[in-house]
Amino acid sequence: MSKPGARKEAIKIYQDFAQEVENAAKAVMNDIHTALPGKIVSFDPAKGVASVQPKGRYITVDGASLEYPVISDNMGMAFPVRPNDNCLIIISEVELDEWRSGAKSEAPLRYDLTSAIAIPGIVLGGASAVQEAVEKEAVIIISGKSKIVVANGKIDITGEINFHGDIFIDGMLNIGGINLNHHKHTSALPGQKTGGPENG
Repeated sequence: MSKPGARKEAIKIYQDFAQEVENAAKAVMNDIHTALPGKIVSFDPAKGVASVQPKGRYITVDGASLEYPVISDNMGMAFPVRPNDNCLIIISEVELDEWRSGAKSEAPLRYDLTSAIAIPGIVLGGASAVQEAVEKEAVIIISGKSKIVVANGKIDITGEINFHGDIFIDGMLNIGGINLNHHKHTSALPGQKTGGPENG
């Protein structure tokens, strides 16, 4: 029979080995990134890329808490964005050089922060536009003082509208409360202007 001391030593060796395996596994997992929230730092519309600061903290194996680095000028964008906008950062399973520019990758990376794509438009917390969208079952777009609400087959627009080109409308057109399909004007004497448009 083995001595009690030898048995305790064997258990200690096993526990230390298991702990080292766990630490190694955690170290590998800490370097695998899939998705995390972030904030737009800057945006280059000519290149369609942004620099993004991931939110949250990176915890090392020894328990140290570090900020994530800014992911610079390699976040593909096709969306109007501004600094401090929130976004969701998706980390690609494969390296993105070939997809971005057609260049072959010399050192393919998996789940790396340099292979990131940002999806802007993430809303933090409640907002009046969100509440209105839920109540009306609508899609709402707000930009400055302009607002577009699409709900129940209707499009409501607040703000100026500038058209360039032909416009074809199949249905009723109401502007300023006047139905332009069936509106009328007050008659006027020859040489005078007619009255303003009225509903017919």
